[in-house]
Amino acid sequence: MYYFVFLFMFFISCESDEPEYNSIHSYIDNEISGNPIIIDIFKDSKPSIKIHADFLNRHNEGNTLLYGGVYADLFNQEGNKTSEMFSDTAIVFNQSDSVKAIGNIILESIRGFKLHTHEIILYNDSKLIKSDYHIMFTSSEKDTLYGKGFWSNFDMSNFQILKPIGHIVNYK
Repeated sequence: MYYFVFLFMFFISCESDEPEYNSIHSYIDNEISGNPIIIDIFKDSKPSIKIHADFLNRHNEGNTLLYGGVYADLFNQEGNKTSEMFSDTAIVFNQSDSVKAIGNIILESIRGFKLHTHEIILYNDSKLIKSDYHIMFTSSEKDTLYGKGFWSNFDMSNFQILKPIGHIVNYK
């Protein structure tokens, strides 16, 4: 009898409080899930984007809405983490596994680059970031650039501001 009680207590104590990692495709349509949601998006068997959100709502085999505070890790072709993204909301396009982030976006690379904007798209296949909105970009040397429109790779080491805004004062 004590043996069974011991085994029962042992198995209960071995349960993990670690969150489950799920594919975006493992959620049921039209069901709101929460507490917290963690989703892995892969490319060629390597992690590409790992998203944490408070709530998820998947719509009829279409796109998936994540909201309530979204945090994402971005990974390079080798599967190494290169950047972190924070936003209010995100939409995962289930056909491409690309992600559109919306609202109060901060994207920061491990190299020290930082992007602030209202909306971006993270392209899973090409590992590129795009924004058509106003941006503030800060380099690792703390130089700040402003503009409208932005392209970059996931680690932001190769970026382009499409319409830079501002001026340079020439001091002599």
